[in-house]
Amino acid sequence: MFIKKIMRKYLFVVIAVSLFQSISSQEITKKVTLLWDTSYSMIDRSLDNDLNYLNEYFLKNFNSQVNLIKFSNDIILNQFYSVRNSSWLDLKKELQNTTYDGSTNYNKLIISESDEILLFSDGYSYDTELPNINVPFLVISSNKENNIDFLKTLTKDSKKEFIDLKTIQTNKSKATEFKTVKGRVSDENGYLSNVVVISRDNNLKTVTDSLGNFSIEARNRGILEFRYIGKNTILSRVSESTVKNIYMTDGNMVLDELVLESNKEEVIDNGYGKLDKKRLGYSIETLDGNKIIPSNTNVKDAVAGKFAGVKIGNNDDLSQFVGRGRYTTILGNQYGLVVVDGLVIKQSNSSRDAGFIADTGFIDPANIESVTYLKGLAATNIYGSDGSNGVLLIKTKTGSSSYKKKKKRRLGNTPTYNNDAEIEEIINKPYIKEISKTTSIEDAYKAYISQRKLYGKDVNFFFDIASYFKNWNNPYLVKRILSNVLEVHKNLDVEILRMLAYKYEEFGMFDESVEAYEQIISIKPSESQAYRNLALSYQLNKLFTKAQEVHNKIYNNKYTEVSSFSGLKQTINSEYKNLVALHNSTLVAADIPDFYKKNTEYDTRIVFEWSYFDAQFDLQIVNPQQRYYTWSHTQNEERSRIIKETAQGYGLEEFFITKKDKGEWLFNLTYYGKKTGDNSIPTYLKITVYNNFGRPNQTKKVTVKELNDLNKKETILKLKI
Repeated sequence: MFIKKIMRKYLFVVIAVSLFQSISSQEITKKVTLLWDTSYSMIDRSLDNDLNYLNEYFLKNFNSQVNLIKFSNDIILNQFYSVRNSSWLDLKKELQNTTYDGSTNYNKLIISESDEILLFSDGYSYDTELPNINVPFLVISSNKENNIDFLKTLTKDSKKEFIDLKTIQTNKSKATEFKTVKGRVSDENGYLSNVVVISRDNNLKTVTDSLGNFSIEARNRGILEFRYIGKNTILSRVSESTVKNIYMTDGNMVLDELVLESNKEEVIDNGYGKLDKKRLGYSIETLDGNKIIPSNTNVKDAVAGKFAGVKIGNNDDLSQFVGRGRYTTILGNQYGLVVVDGLVIKQSNSSRDAGFIADTGFIDPANIESVTYLKGLAATNIYGSDGSNGVLLIKTKTGSSSYKKKKKRRLGNTPTYNNDAEIEEIINKPYIKEISKTTSIEDAYKAYISQRKLYGKDVNFFFDIASYFKNWNNPYLVKRILSNVLEVHKNLDVEILRMLAYKYEEFGMFDESVEAYEQIISIKPSESQAYRNLALSYQLNKLFTKAQEVHNKIYNNKYTEVSSFSGLKQTINSEYKNLVALHNSTLVAADIPDFYKKNTEYDTRIVFEWSYFDAQFDLQIVNPQQRYYTWSHTQNEERSRIIKETAQGYGLEEFFITKKDKGEWLFNLTYYGKKTGDNSIPTYLKITVYNNFGRPNQTKKVTVKELNDLNKKETILKLKI
């Protein structure tokens, strides 16, 4: 008897310890960072293989906190998901709902504290520098084409592993199309027995036992039906987990984790117009203006408490709203973005060092027609990283009326579309005709993605589409669309990079132009013009001392890879003097050679640069008196010059006009083609016009022209002096 009591106590202790260990194991949470490459080339990924791999991963790491980072040329989405009991349905839906656009840039990645990092990518990257990683790191690729050599270099040490899914059999999950699902059914009074459980996909039935337990064979992603007299019939989707617990209530039929098709169209305002909610592909919330109570005297009070997960401090401006799931340690700024009638309000910044608080006090709550809250993919697809903390779109009644009269919907910061000369030049192209039919940024972007299927191998397509979105003043989309050029030409030809850099300069994207010229120099350090252009980009980017360093290295012949700068010496001298004259106080005075302290001034300075240095053309310059002369850049007229340009690596010429030469000047160009490079890729001409060069009131404008049609004279520049 005594021995039996001892054994019972021992057995109780063993069971208690086992139960405690089981509970503790359920509480173990692994911190995982999932880096999901959404660049253009990743459209060829085997999504099923990627998802099957993740399914196996979460079966092993069944309780995880996942930081999902979608990225291409910038961070597209940064959001946290919880995986419990191997269920990762929300995360899976987000991965399936991915638009692939832009180039890969690992340099943009900022990784939070993690136990393990998973990178899904093909390895084709504009910038191959990853953040320092000191935790287990898995690099996974399912693309038929991938930069396998580079991907393997990322996983050299023992903590890192490269997994090429296209060489691995990943049909294990498919083989287990049906699985055993176990669970328990309960209601407000406790466990329910005799509940009928039906697996709709194979017509199997069972009933729950006295403790509410059931076990049934069901298809992955299939439907289980739960019936009990007097209770709601519940339809539940079979998730990745093999555990399904159901809570039943009284009343009519309800749906759990399942959306049934309905003939009724639910219309919702997404901030750009009213659409069927089923067509959106993402979740948004809208507050109608008629639900704003008169006692709300400011917009902050009108919006407070109306959107799930949106928090506004008691004494804060609306621009300081914080969306759900944001982490200031990751992105630096926790505040969201406010857009009023298409106009982006300067974003407040929560940084202690550079904090800025915007003002939305001018918004009259009585004049609000609607407020729409965009989060996650909906916000980042349109507003980029600025929208990653969420976007509040406010449409006013007065703004809405003018909006309808113009019959053009606002896109980005611009109220109506501006048909300027650049767009008129490409308006007859079929893809521009198609996208021009749209009336909202979402529809325009969808039209672009659709047209990309037909023209996505042509770099001109991306340059033209970027110009289209530039006229809607949406720099985020312009950057992303332009970066696709790097995905089309993965070998990074310097001519392609130079064309891209010209476009970046035209659009005022100087961070990107600096990166492009640095990349050109790393690929072909013998090109003299790349250093001159890099110095100018540094100057435009207000990195004046860096520009000075490049000029001093040119002056002191420190760039030994370049055979000579003689062809560009006059141009570079003028530009170094210009840097000193305009930004002397920011430079290192002791490092300025005396020669460059004497300024050079011009009334009007025009600089022409061409992307292929051996391009041939005639430039006809017509003065206000209709007299002209022709400057030729052809093998017949300037063979020795072209040989010199090709050897030194430059293609540039400059002209000067004085204020005395009043009237209209015309610059007409006839293009004859090029010898090097892909004949399907045109030469791009960058035209930079300076007024009052070297003076405090100096201005500058850059335009880029496509030279494609042979033997056709085109007016590329008109100037009024």
